Amino acid sequence: MFEGLFQPMHLIVILIIVLVVFGPGKLPEIGGALGKGIREFKRSTSDETESKQNVVTITAEPKPASANRICGSCHTENLSTNSFCGQCGARLG
Repeated sequence: MFEGLFQPMHLIVILIIVLVVFGPGKLPEIGGALGKGIREFKRSTSDETESKQNVVTITAEPKPASANRICGSCHTENLSTNSFCGQCGARLG
């Protein structure tokens, strides 16, 4: 169940080393700074996501209707440069 890099015993050893290095007086300050860092990271990632959602896409203007041809058999709109219908293959007149 606890496979991987951080197993429970590893976390206990790391916690003991941190306690010895920084002392019990500094642990609340370190925890608060760590919490602030995590909150700031979450806030910045959510702001980035919101800014991506607010991006306006610009679409090309449609070509005038006179530039397209209508197929006589299936009534599909085709480019004026086409000789045959892209839908049914009929010759465009």
